[in-house]
Amino acid sequence: MSDPYQFKAGDRVTLTPAAVRYYGGAPPWVPFNQGGGEPGTVAFAGDRPHKPGAEPRPYFVEWDNGAGNSYREGDLQAAVDPEDAPPSNVIPFGRGPAT
Repeated sequence: MSDPYQFKAGDRVTLTPAAVRYYGGAPPWVPFNQGGGEPGTVAFAGDRPHKPGAEPRPYFVEWDNGAGNSYREGDLQAAVDPEDAPPSNVIPFGRGPAT
């Protein structure tokens, strides 16, 4: 029997853009309690109690900023490892060595 959940404990995730808006954010701003824009780690994936009539939230995520919260199946997406991320248009800048 295969696991019915897309993510498992230990997977690195971020919120989907739709979930950011659902939980009160506006990309690129994400509320602190929803990770603050940081990736997080799935701490639990499985059946969890929920209010009658409410959509199940089978994932509990511990965000890198210290917050933790539970999420629905469509709220999460796999986090991209910074080394595997596509190139961006941001150019690193520094003052260079002090003289």
